Amino acid sequence: MENMLYAEELVREFLVFRGFTKTLQAFDSELSTDIGKGFQVDKIIDLIFSVYVPTFQAEKLVGLLNFFKHCLSSAPERVYVDTLRKLEVSILRYYIVHAVQSGRKDKVVEFFGMNGNELLQRGQDWSPWF
Repeated sequence: MENMLYAEELVREFLVFRGFTKTLQAFDSELSTDIGKGFQVDKIIDLIFSVYVPTFQAEKLVGLLNFFKHCLSSAPERVYVDTLRKLEVSILRYYIVHAVQSGRKDKVVEFFGMNGNELLQRGQDWSPWF
């Protein structure tokens, strides 16, 4: 985490040095909405279960999970990738169940419309859900 903060400060210093004030403002704005939340687990869990799922933001939820898959795709230990895949399946199923229980079948249809083909290609994890 310290390395990340140090890198951010270096980027800020460079932008100020070069006079890229608008870029610096954009950089600071992007950092405030950091999708990875600096990999702080409690903030990520809060984002998923207090924001994305209750407000039916499936596109952002899937985007966040894809972001983490991309980050871990180069991990030398395959167990991380497998664990993330299982976690992803569980979170997406939770989203669907939450939508149905909330009476938002339109969100379920929207979710499967956006992600259905990809989920079907994954095989046995999703086949029974179709």
